[in-house]
Amino acid sequence: MKPTQDFFDHADKHIRKVLLELRPTLLKGFGSIEHHLKDDQSVVTEMDIMVEERLRAAMAEVDPSIGFGGEETGLDPNLATFWLVDPIDGTEAFTRGLPFSTNMICLIADHQPVMSVIYNFFTDDYFLAIKGRGASCNGHVIHVSERPLERAYVVATGRWHQSRVPNFVSELRPKVAGLPKLHGSGCENTYIAQGAFDGTIVAGGKGPWDHVPGMLLIQEAGGRVENWGSNTYDYRDMHIVAGNPVLFDDLKALTVPLHQQ
Repeated sequence: MKPTQDFFDHADKHIRKVLLELRPTLLKGFGSIEHHLKDDQSVVTEMDIMVEERLRAAMAEVDPSIGFGGEETGLDPNLATFWLVDPIDGTEAFTRGLPFSTNMICLIADHQPVMSVIYNFFTDDYFLAIKGRGASCNGHVIHVSERPLERAYVVATGRWHQSRVPNFVSELRPKVAGLPKLHGSGCENTYIAQGAFDGTIVAGGKGPWDHVPGMLLIQEAGGRVENWGSNTYDYRDMHIVAGNPVLFDDLKALTVPLHQQ
C-alpha cells in the first residue's frame, strides 16, 4: 500500500470529524467518569472503548481493506498495514481532571508509520504528521527545539523499575535542566514536537499505541528517533530515544549502558 495525498486528506477529514464530534462527550466525562483497573493495573473507562469503536467504524469507511488495532480491542501482531489507535492516552490523567489526555491514531503501512494524529480534546489542539511532509498543529507548521542537553527538558517514561538500570532516571537528573512527567505520552510528545520539551527516553511500555503516533510527529517536526542500540527506528521496539538534533547524540549516548548489560 502506498497512500496518496488524496488518501491522507480523506483520512484526515474522517478522523478530524469523529474526534470533534466526540469532544463534548469527553469533556463532560473529564475528571468525573467512573473507571476500573485492567489486569495490568492501568485505568480504563467506557469512553476508551467508545472512542476506539467510533474510530474503527470511521476508518472502515475510508478503506475497509486496511486493518485496525487498538489498546482496548486488541492488535493482531501479524498485520503489516493497519490503523493503530490509543483512544484515550493518559486515561489516569483524564479521570483525575488533568489536561494531559489525548486521542491518538497512526497509520502503519508495510510496517512503517506514515500518518499520525494526536488530538488534545481539552485544549482543542489537533496535531497531524505525514511521513516526508512535515508536522502541524491546527494547520500551523511545528518544529522541535534547538536546546543542548544541559538546557533540556527530557521525559523519561516507561517501565524503568523493570529495566536493567532501575536508577537511570535519578542518574539522568543532574545532566538535564528538568525531567517533566505528565503521565500522557501523547501530550508529552506533542510538547517535544513543538519545542517546549526537548527529548524523551522510553523504557518499554504496554504497547506501540503509546508511542508510535508521537514518534512520527517528532520525526516530521525535525527531530530524530532511534531504538536503543540501533541507528534505526522500529515501531515494534518500545525502547526508544527521541529528541531534537542538537542533543540527540548526547541523549542516546546515555542509553548505552541500558542495552549493554
